Amino acid sequence: MSDSATDFYHQKTEAELRFLIEHPEYYQPDLIELARRELRRRGLLTVELPPLAPQDFEAPASVARAGRGASFLNLALAAVLLLGLGYLYYTKQRGGGVQAAAVPAKPRPVPKLTEVATSAIPTYEASAVADQLVARMPAAEKKDPQALRQFRELARRFWTAEMQTEYLTGQAHAGKAGPMFAEQTTVVRQTWSEFNKGAVYSYRFGPKMANVYGRMRDAASSQQHILEQFPALLPHQQFLKDKELVSREADVQDWLKDVLPASPVTGKPYKATVLTIKY
Repeated sequence: MSDSATDFYHQKTEAELRFLIEHPEYYQPDLIELARRELRRRGLLTVELPPLAPQDFEAPASVARAGRGASFLNLALAAVLLLGLGYLYYTKQRGGGVQAAAVPAKPRPVPKLTEVATSAIPTYEASAVADQLVARMPAAEKKDPQALRQFRELARRFWTAEMQTEYLTGQAHAGKAGPMFAEQTTVVRQTWSEFNKGAVYSYRFGPKMANVYGRMRDAASSQQHILEQFPALLPHQQFLKDKELVSREADVQDWLKDVLPASPVTGKPYKATVLTIKY
C-alpha cells in the first residue's frame, strides 16, 4: 500500500471505513481490503456499532432497491465480460499460427517473517456487560420494550468505550504504556463518539434506569477528558500529580460504583470517594 493510500485511510473515520466493508457491492475488493486493514490496525475490526435513535430504524426502501439494482448491473457486466473473453479465445483458436515460447517467470524471493510489537487493544464483551446491567434494573421498568432496548444499547456502547479506557489508563498506571499510547487514546475517543451520538437524545426511562444512565453520561464525559490529557502527562507518570486528572479519575470510580459493583476489566470494586471533615 502506497504512503498516499495509507494516509488516505488513516484520515477516514471508523464510520466511513465500516461503510466500505459493509457495502462490498459498491466498491472494488482492493478498497474494501484496505479498509479492513485500517480497522485491524486500530484494533476495531471486531467492534460493531450500529446507529442508535430513540426508535428502531429500518433501511429505506429506496436504498434496498438501489442495492438490488447495483447487484443486477454487476451481473450484467460480468456476463458481457465472459462473452467477450469467450469470443477472444475462439478467435485465437481459429487463427492458429506459431506461438512464441513463453518465457518462464522469474521466481519471487520467499518473504521473511518478522515480529513486530502489537498495539491492538483487547476485545471485551460489552454486550454481556450490558445484559448484566439490564438484569439489575427493576422489573417494572423493563416492561417498556422500547425503553429497555434503548437502555441496553446505550449501556453496550458505554461499556465498549469504558473498558477500552480502563485498559489504557490501567496500563499507564502500571508503567506499561507502549509507544502507540497516544494513537490508542485517539482510537478509544472515537469509540466514545458512538455513545455520544446516542446521548444527544432524550429517553423516557424509569427512575433507576435514568439514574444509571446519568452516571454513565457523567463518567463518559470525564473519561474522554482524561484520554485527551493523558498522553501529554504520560512521561514520568506526571498524571499522578495532576490534581484535575486525579480528581476526575476518583469521580469516575464514584459514579461507576452505582452502575456496577466491580470493573469488568480488572475485577476490582469501584471505589467510593470518602470525604473527611476536620473539626
